[in-house]
Amino acid sequence: MADNKTTTYDALLDFLESIRQTCIDKSLPLTFDDENFQAAYMCSLYSIVVELAGDSCQGVKARKELASHVLTRALLEAVVDLLNVIKNPKYVDIRFQKALIERRKKLVNLQQSDPKLISEAGHKAEYVEDVIGKIDKLRDTDIDQPNIKQRFKDAGMEGYYATAYALLCDYTHHDSSAIINRHIGLNVRPLDDKGILMLSDLIAELLLSATIAVHDFLDSDQIEALKDLITKWKTTYCQQSATGGG
Repeated sequence: MADNKTTTYDALLDFLESIRQTCIDKSLPLTFDDENFQAAYMCSLYSIVVELAGDSCQGVKARKELASHVLTRALLEAVVDLLNVIKNPKYVDIRFQKALIERRKKLVNLQQSDPKLISEAGHKAEYVEDVIGKIDKLRDTDIDQPNIKQRFKDAGMEGYYATAYALLCDYTHHDSSAIINRHIGLNVRPLDDKGILMLSDLIAELLLSATIAVHDFLDSDQIEALKDLITKWKTTYCQQSATGGG
């Protein structure tokens, strides 16, 4: 029975992988204006979504409990950013400003706490000062940085924040609620049946919603076919969930 269950769940995950490949195949012909920075940024984020969906699926298929949750959390955050870019072209500027802020923090900390690392890296102290100066010229202090909860809300994914995201963060941050269920010692606990079903459905949902959003933004003619994939996935998923994998 256990072997049959494993085989059935693998079949479900193989179907998820085929959905991912279909998303790739349908997205390859998509084109966008090279001068449209919003579209270019969106497509770059989408490539991250596709990659993380594949990595997450492989983690689930290998029954890696911790890796599966951590990778799916990264996937969820990537989809949140992707949908924010689509909904708000100014979001690209927000994320670049965030990157500048974080880069500046690291350089200032390097100057103050361990300046020897600058010379060990083959740079003079003036190099870091010059980079900080360039960052300051690019920074726009009038652009607010929304916190992660607000980013979920702006993406229209507020419902995920206190549910799926909270659970995934427990594993990523090694929260006590995730630690307490682990075996004491070095024996790795495999992902259980409930986790396989929950994560596979979340991965499929995130990948397909992101793919449809990208195709919709670029006026693709593949949206109905992609929506049909959602129906096929839900049908297969519900069948496996109802039978407990056997």
